[in-house]
Amino acid sequence: MSHFSSHEITVIFTSLALMLGTGKLFGELFRRMRMPQVVGEIMAGFLLGPTVMGRLAPDFFATVFPAGARSTVAVETLVLLGVVFLLLIAGLEVDLSSVIKQGRAVMWTGAFTVAIPFLLGTALPIVMPGLFNDTAGPVVLPLFMGTALAITALPVIVKILLDLKLFHSDFGMLILASAMVNDFTGWLFFSVIIQIMQTGSASAGSLLGTLLLTAGLAAIILTGLRYLANLSLPWIQSRMEWPGGVIVLIVTTGLLLAALTEAIGIHAIFGAFLAGVAIGDSPRLRGHSREIIHQFISNIFAPLFFVSIGLDLDLGSHFSPVLTLTLTVLAFGGKMLGALAGGIMSGMKPRDTLPVGSAMSARGAMEVIIGSLARQYGIIGDETYAAIVIMAVLTTVGAGPLVRLFMKKERGITLSSLIDRPSFVSWMTAQSADECIAELAHTAAAKTGLEALDITRLVMAREALMSTGLGENVAVPHARMEGIGGPVVVVGRSREGIDFNAPDGLPAHLVFLILTPPADHDAQIQVLAQISTIFSQERVKRLALQAKGYIEFSAALHPAGAADKEPKHARGATHEAR
Repeated sequence: MSHFSSHEITVIFTSLALMLGTGKLFGELFRRMRMPQVVGEIMAGFLLGPTVMGRLAPDFFATVFPAGARSTVAVETLVLLGVVFLLLIAGLEVDLSSVIKQGRAVMWTGAFTVAIPFLLGTALPIVMPGLFNDTAGPVVLPLFMGTALAITALPVIVKILLDLKLFHSDFGMLILASAMVNDFTGWLFFSVIIQIMQTGSASAGSLLGTLLLTAGLAAIILTGLRYLANLSLPWIQSRMEWPGGVIVLIVTTGLLLAALTEAIGIHAIFGAFLAGVAIGDSPRLRGHSREIIHQFISNIFAPLFFVSIGLDLDLGSHFSPVLTLTLTVLAFGGKMLGALAGGIMSGMKPRDTLPVGSAMSARGAMEVIIGSLARQYGIIGDETYAAIVIMAVLTTVGAGPLVRLFMKKERGITLSSLIDRPSFVSWMTAQSADECIAELAHTAAAKTGLEALDITRLVMAREALMSTGLGENVAVPHARMEGIGGPVVVVGRSREGIDFNAPDGLPAHLVFLILTPPADHDAQIQVLAQISTIFSQERVKRLALQAKGYIEFSAALHPAGAADKEPKHARGATHEAR
């Protein structure tokens, strides 16, 4: 049996430490600048790679990252695991049930934001062949470019919506569900392209057969595996150590399906992605469990993969400004046009589609992964790959500011003005989310004149699409209601806490029931954003829970005066806890 030499072990551990440490450092730096961490991790790779380190310290670069050495194989194995695990957690973000339940708005938006970018990308190598030096052929290259422009970055979109306090709004849900359609379709197409490259057959019949085979396998996994996950998750969560049992189940299933799809000629990443979708779609998987597995992969394997992007790509030698600019314009323009077409078909105002297209323009990690694999299979060369990576960075950085730009200005709605004495339930008797919604619905009915059962039905239907637990002991169940002229907010407190399936696993002690008119998109967004902002402050939340009645609770909604109204003993407790 062959063993690693002392020198090889030294090189492996040094290179991994540099990749992980530098990637995390730059990721954290970019996060503090309110930019996606993936951008910082990619920048760290360019710093360590031939673009910077290879020029400034070539001997050091060649020693730590030796080309063709056996130590490189060990590092590349961990990088491959990073790709597989990233697709696994991307699949966990996809909730097919919510996509199906949301109806025509999501289906039209999802379909057009795939179709229009795909057509633009497919046409690009045909109309402007001089931009490309790639030799993948007249069928595979256009198909790949179409897929590359059609795909989006669901994790980046989630981060954008969280930062803008839009994640739990109906607007955010439309974007998320449409992005799920984009990602699922994109990875399905890409798996077909890889299989064509492996078999060498690109005829119409072969293409259709490969597509049907891949789609059939996906259907089997998404039905059978989801059923098995529903059966096994309760048993694992009740009889095995938590969260270790759930993490092992998800990772093991992802690796097995990755091996299965690779063995039958479909790339391993598609198997991992399908495993994530099937398990993530199970209602038995807790939001907190998703968060833990996400943190585990995002902080260990993700930096290794994204730093590796820059280790063997020299931007100074392979940068094409014209190709990069063209891809970036098409990346933004394709999603904007797709959102516009889908929005018009589903009855949205054209202006309301602009933030949708902006958010879905983010490519992030998924674009880098698809480019990396295409380069590995010889579909694209270094120049096109470099353009795709830079395009992914630019769209990821630009998506958030564009969403802010296109969002409508606030109309002066304040949370304190919406919560009066009849809207306040001092201490609820409810023990579950359903009971809580029904209890608050009765209060809302007394205030609005609507039927409590109608309110309960609509709010619970919305809750079934996506849980509204914000985390940090706050939940915001909501719905759009006919018969009201403006937003209505009812708030209740719970001593024991109520489970709203929040990402952090904490029960909700403050529950805000929000009703808005169907045609008023902005009111819901503004109310949700204010709740997220105000109650992210621990002092305000503590004062709200300690309030003896409505007057003290109302005073807690004014953060500027909260410090002056806080009891001295509470301030002392806060200081000691720090």
